[in-house]
Amino acid sequence: MHLGNIRSETVFGSQQFIHLLRASGRLGRMLHNGVDIVLFQTDTGERISAHFIDSALPLYEIRNVLADNASRGIATLYFLWADMMLPSDGQIYTAQDWMEGLFTLYGGSIYAYEFIEREIFLFPVHFRGEGPRRLAEFGTTVQFSRLHTRRVSTHLPGLHGEWLVADFGGVSGHAHDDLKVRAFDARLGEDYALFGLEPGATASEVKAAFRVLAHRLHPDHNLGGDTTARMAQINAAYDRILRTFPDR
Repeated sequence: MHLGNIRSETVFGSQQFIHLLRASGRLGRMLHNGVDIVLFQTDTGERISAHFIDSALPLYEIRNVLADNASRGIATLYFLWADMMLPSDGQIYTAQDWMEGLFTLYGGSIYAYEFIEREIFLFPVHFRGEGPRRLAEFGTTVQFSRLHTRRVSTHLPGLHGEWLVADFGGVSGHAHDDLKVRAFDARLGEDYALFGLEPGATASEVKAAFRVLAHRLHPDHNLGGDTTARMAQINAAYDRILRTFPDR
């Protein structure tokens, strides 16, 4: 892809992120809207610097950004362009030092973005295993209700210290919003898990997760195996979940 096109896509992605942030109710106020860096304050007062990355960056640059932001009480959140930067879903991958630094910061995951029909989707890519050689496993979509900041320590060569980061899961990876948790039975719990979500996800988050999975299972993007049964399972789960939203 031409460099100019890459840059324009990155700018588009950051602008769509602001739109999603505002629509979720988590945007308190904008502090700076750069080409690929968005600095904002959440509705609960945390300051977060979101970086949209479309090319490899050295580990020392990550460290410098983290240190500078932390010194000012700003949490750092990185998003990598999945198609340009990350391995494929299910691929065994040996990460470079800067990528290992990122998934260490975020508890074994890296947050990514991809475009489907000029719409941005934000999701975690989990790196399963130990050390730099990992299995990449794509999640579905992030839930803005989980967005918060936390302190994390890393002990990697070139990235040793305590940092302030933002993520969508918390220390355990299972942060929740008590105001949004609704009653559900065991089957619905399984349905939410199929989409990589938990009860309390909004209708828009469920719809976004469905679109991501449907896109990945489309024959144009998935040439291996019969995906018919998998798609039928996803369609049924999607229908059951949406029936719980009266204003879907």
